[in-house]
Amino acid sequence: MDGQNESPELQRARGSLSFHCSGDKIKKLYQSGSAKLMLPKTYGEMKEVVLLNTSGGITGGDQFDVTMEAEDCAILATTQTAERLYRSNTKPAKINIMLKATKGATFHWLPQETIVFDGAEVDRTIRLDMTLDSTCLLAETIILGRQAMGEEIKDCHFTDQWRLYRDRKLFHAEALRIIGDVKDQIAATAGGNNARLLSTIIYAGKDAEEKKGVIKPWLEKASSCTAASFWDDRLVIRILSTHAQSGRSDINHLLTAIRNQPLPCVWQI
Repeated sequence: MDGQNESPELQRARGSLSFHCSGDKIKKLYQSGSAKLMLPKTYGEMKEVVLLNTSGGITGGDQFDVTMEAEDCAILATTQTAERLYRSNTKPAKINIMLKATKGATFHWLPQETIVFDGAEVDRTIRLDMTLDSTCLLAETIILGRQAMGEEIKDCHFTDQWRLYRDRKLFHAEALRIIGDVKDQIAATAGGNNARLLSTIIYAGKDAEEKKGVIKPWLEKASSCTAASFWDDRLVIRILSTHAQSGRSDINHLLTAIRNQPLPCVWQI
């Protein structure tokens, strides 16, 4: 019989989330599958929204789609905990993140770190559409295995595509690709320089040059390998660390300095 020897398709996690805040009102909140959103009490200057993946992690074949829009308001989006990318024995998981900031909005995308396990397979895309009068801060951190557990990442498939637009014009694009033998790629001086933690922080706004001066003392104090560059109203910070905990500490100090307010309440600092 046709298909008699085919392996059954394994159950995979699906999650879809759409959130739109305008002024002090929530215009849209849609969530389905494993993607959930919580709105805890706001303690700082920004409304805090917390994303949660109820599946407990991401593995091959999973798909998550997140769309968030801030319009004439100040929004901080984060995650309840670190996201975990587990070993896969099928096609790569897909993560699609769409962010939008309009009408003078302030939008901070600050998820907790993404932990990559050996054999993980994930393709992620991040797109930001912002208006010239808006301000955005994005921070994404990747940790290759749990260092405290003695984990070593030998092989994985992880791609990350960023496209950032301001008034419909592309102003920043970058791509990260770690496929196959992780050790050779990360050990290279021109690659990860043996880092276990890799982080990118991008601040886009008319006061970006001012922020560069604010973070300079922290860059000089950092124990991690850090670099910052400013051009075209954008500040880009790169952090590489051979010790994940030290890297997290440097990230926390830099984000606190840039934001001039406390870190997200749900972060385990």
